Amino acid sequence: MYKDFLNKINSLLSASNEEEDYPREEKKFWKFWLVILFVNIGLGIIVIRLFQIQILEGEKYQLLAKSQHERRMSLPAERGIVYDRNGNLLAGNINTVSVIVDPFLLTNAAEICQIIARGTGASYEALYTRATKENRRYERLARGIMPHLIDELYGVKDKGLLLINEPSRYYPYGEAGAQIIGFTDSDGNGLSGIELQFDEALRGRDGYVVMQKDARQNLHESQDFQRTEPTNGKHLTLTIDINLQRIIQYELKAGVEYSEASSASAVVIEPSTGEILAIASYPSFDGNKRGSIKSNNNRLRAITDEYAPGSTFKAVTVSALLQENVVSEDDSVDGFNGEMVFSWGRIKDVSGFKKKTFRQAVWSSSNIVMANYANKLEDRRFYSYIRDFGFGNKLEVDLPGEIPGKLKKPNEFYNSTKRYLGHGYDLTATPLQVVNAFATIANDGVMMKAHVVAEIFSPSEDFEDDNIIFTPEKIRRVITPKTAKRVRDLLIGVVDSGSGKKSRIRDLKIAGKTGTSQKIGKRGKYSKKDYVASFAGFFPADNPKLAMIVVIDEPRKSIWGGSNAAPVFKRIAQRYMMSQNLETNPVFAHDDSVLAPNLLGMDIKDARQKSELLGMKILSDTKSGIVFFQNPKPMAFAKRNDGIQLTVMNPKDSAGINYKKLDLRGLSLRRALNILQIAGIESEVTGSGVVRRQSWGRRNKKIYCKLTLR
Repeated sequence: MYKDFLNKINSLLSASNEEEDYPREEKKFWKFWLVILFVNIGLGIIVIRLFQIQILEGEKYQLLAKSQHERRMSLPAERGIVYDRNGNLLAGNINTVSVIVDPFLLTNAAEICQIIARGTGASYEALYTRATKENRRYERLARGIMPHLIDELYGVKDKGLLLINEPSRYYPYGEAGAQIIGFTDSDGNGLSGIELQFDEALRGRDGYVVMQKDARQNLHESQDFQRTEPTNGKHLTLTIDINLQRIIQYELKAGVEYSEASSASAVVIEPSTGEILAIASYPSFDGNKRGSIKSNNNRLRAITDEYAPGSTFKAVTVSALLQENVVSEDDSVDGFNGEMVFSWGRIKDVSGFKKKTFRQAVWSSSNIVMANYANKLEDRRFYSYIRDFGFGNKLEVDLPGEIPGKLKKPNEFYNSTKRYLGHGYDLTATPLQVVNAFATIANDGVMMKAHVVAEIFSPSEDFEDDNIIFTPEKIRRVITPKTAKRVRDLLIGVVDSGSGKKSRIRDLKIAGKTGTSQKIGKRGKYSKKDYVASFAGFFPADNPKLAMIVVIDEPRKSIWGGSNAAPVFKRIAQRYMMSQNLETNPVFAHDDSVLAPNLLGMDIKDARQKSELLGMKILSDTKSGIVFFQNPKPMAFAKRNDGIQLTVMNPKDSAGINYKKLDLRGLSLRRALNILQIAGIESEVTGSGVVRRQSWGRRNKKIYCKLTLR
């Protein structure tokens, strides 16, 4: 055993001596350096990755970290309000609710979808499918819902449910003025009309707030987080008179139904300012029912559709002839018995004659006389008059979609061109261009810029320097006042003794011209069956306040402007003039309703007397004081038997007055001051006429009101 032990020791020693024959250091340190290399490579990768994460992509990961405990919520700006010239609300905002869910956190999907389906009529199955989508965050289930329709949702406790209050657009007058005002999409972006044309001013700027998420994913607002308040949009005042607009749209519809026409248009302009008081097409639409709006009904045909103006254009031809002294009213003219034949075609009159005075030829609307005398004008002179009256170019009205119409240049004239132009063919125009020409004649030969926006102003109660007021803008003088008067006298004769007899109104002198023109077909030829009937004019003729055109497209009962358009013109003029003078024409019927009188600012005794003329009862027992508020509003249609509810104030009651609710627009200065004095509010007045704008401010800690009249 001892020997065995010694043998093992010797064998170990011999093995040790053999290992010493090799280089020991080489075998030990190549492994060490290999380990060091791998460690350095690993450290390098870590350093590079840290550099990438912290330096190159630092902002990305900061935002990712923030998103887990913060959320940025939009604070929508309130869209600006649109008023008519008398302060009536045309486009405003109502509070609605949007329902947003987070499918990842939602626990009561079935209950929530059932409530929405009951309130809105939406499909429960479709709502539930969206509410339970996998891998989807923040699904919008509903938008623009009236709060009372889903009030049960406010009692549902679910961290995956978010209810957001949002302003939505609302149009109180429905179809009235819809094509002017336009409408917005669900995001509040203007899509047509004024809403589109002035979208930038109306929309304002959205704000936002950063919300903090807690451990349970609930959102909380914190003062330490950023918040930017929204800037609300600016308000617009239009030149439109919504009550005249309603009258026009009612009568256009009646005119289309009577004449079995396809559509109709009308425009009313104030000649001295260029302000458009009403502009409409039928059929129209209701901006509150966006889903049912048809593209054809959305089109404001008075500026988007062109047609051959026909005999209404003779007012332009007559203006050029009289201004250039080519003919005089009492000159004898040849009617060629109602027909003239040329190598390029023929011109005919409905009622032919041999000899008449030029005045009588205008009254009877002779195509032949207008054609022959227009041909005597030098090409460029006639073209210049037509262009100066606003044809062949856009009028640059502040509404989208206007077209310029078509007018040949003098170097494009043929032998027939001036003859056709003389009686309203071989050019196309919009109804707005035609009525603008009549407004120019009514304004002693001076053309004013046609426009529908009177003012853009800030919603702030204080006076703002960036408010824009659109004052009347003179474009050019087209004819002299003397020539304009001569043309007016001839147009008066058309109504009194000529083709426009069906537009006559007792005790109101109207100047006007009928028009009947063939429509241009698909191949550029004039149709044998489709016509446009029109009537354009202004009144009162001796001191024109309004210029108006009525256009009936494709009438079937009768093609003539004197039979279709002139009666519509007459009814509109009658109803408008009655609405402007209720004291002498108290009854203004519209089916079973009347136009409510403006009693604001009147002594209660005078208000009672005026309302009695209408057969309307005053619903107030107060015997003294000034009328502060009334319902229905002034100049609004009301049921005659419903009466008028008045709020009457005395000086002792002034402490309880909320001045922000006072609406003085449309009142005379005397009535407006009556209200302000009773309320104990100081005033500042600029301009004359009636109140068109009111602004509130403070002086020495007291409320005062600035009234702008015009």
